[in-house]
Amino acid sequence: MNLSDTIVAVSSPPGRGQRSLVRLSGPAAFVITGLEGAPRGCRPVRIEIDGGSLPALAVIAPGPGSYTGEDVVEYLIPGGELLELRVREALVRSAGRAGLPLRDAEAGEFTARAYFNGRIDLLAAEGVAEAIRAETDSQLRAAGLMRGGSLASIARTLVDHLTRLTALVEAGIDFTDQEDVVAIPVPELASELDGAITELVGCLAGATSAERLDSVPLVVLAGPANAGKSSLFNALLGTERTVVADLEGTTRDVVIEPLRLESADGDLEILLADLAGVDAGEEDRPEIEQAMQRRTREAIERADLVLRCTSIGETPIGLSGDSPFLEVVTRSDLGSPADSDLAVSSRTGSGLDALRERITGHFTGTSNVLGEGVLALSRRHRSALEETLEAMRRARELLDDGGGAAVPAELVAACLRDALDALGGLVGRITPDQVLEHVFARFCVGK
Repeated sequence: MNLSDTIVAVSSPPGRGQRSLVRLSGPAAFVITGLEGAPRGCRPVRIEIDGGSLPALAVIAPGPGSYTGEDVVEYLIPGGELLELRVREALVRSAGRAGLPLRDAEAGEFTARAYFNGRIDLLAAEGVAEAIRAETDSQLRAAGLMRGGSLASIARTLVDHLTRLTALVEAGIDFTDQEDVVAIPVPELASELDGAITELVGCLAGATSAERLDSVPLVVLAGPANAGKSSLFNALLGTERTVVADLEGTTRDVVIEPLRLESADGDLEILLADLAGVDAGEEDRPEIEQAMQRRTREAIERADLVLRCTSIGETPIGLSGDSPFLEVVTRSDLGSPADSDLAVSSRTGSGLDALRERITGHFTGTSNVLGEGVLALSRRHRSALEETLEAMRRARELLDDGGGAAVPAELVAACLRDALDALGGLVGRITPDQVLEHVFARFCVGK
């Protein structure tokens, strides 16, 4: 990854959309786009492509006050892969005419540049990646806390606090011949370490595992065509997500939506899937229907729970695979089911609460909803914080072990350095220069 290059990439999500975003970042971004000297902000432009011109909106952000810390231009253009390709080709031609290098961005390179240019720390970079891959509200909220919320705040506060303490201890070691430099008194150092240790212990005790949030059960609605699966899917979601019709084969793909279920044992977020009707005799069907059946079977096989839906008065179908299942009788408003304790009506809402309870009961003890003010720590985050805590405790023990004798300042400083190194693995490397900045900012050294 050469950070001196100017890079370009499509920065909007893949797929169809009304608008696409093409982003450039680097020292030649303004020259390549012909926007040298343009002020920060948005302006309408036209991009010359294939003998014509494409109307676009250019977002101009000169460095270092941009996301990447470099000169950035973002083109908002009409959506479509063909237009994205033509705009990129036009930019490459413009760069070639000016004799400037322009290449495709590598995966994550815009955020990597933001990190290397000091615009964000490592936690914020991880938060961006986690937000991109989030499937549930809890995962998205955890990513926000990592990017700029509680975890980032705790880590940065600890970094500042330990950097200052390290600077004070090392100042007492290295600059004792300077009359304006006074080492931090042992009682004050002990008190500040006690406060930091108490805060970090509370943070670790109240945090949950980020991996727990990644455990999102897949619950599928399976059954024959016209068994009321799509109606039940919409009723559970509380919105008209899929088309409902009496026509067989209305649902032709696997439709997945997140659903939050409330429980006294802890709320649960699941992925609820509506499947095409199961049909064993697919050999003589058109290829598209055979593919539809394959997708249905695959979803059933990887499901954590299958809701086998049978319309009232009908016979349940057989299901392949070893996934656990619940028998659900649909359209209970049309009559009284004979042998089912789980009958529902999407039209009246009867039985829906009981079904929700049965689903959450199946996953008892696996709450994956992030509580208000609760941190979600990955293994890496927890390990870094635990290493920081252990190093601070060693420094604190050295202060007690000194007794009436002189405290071994070099060993205390080494322990504080270990704590900073552990935090450096969390937020990014912490250099000796940062410690020295605290020394020179606080004392009149070297007069």
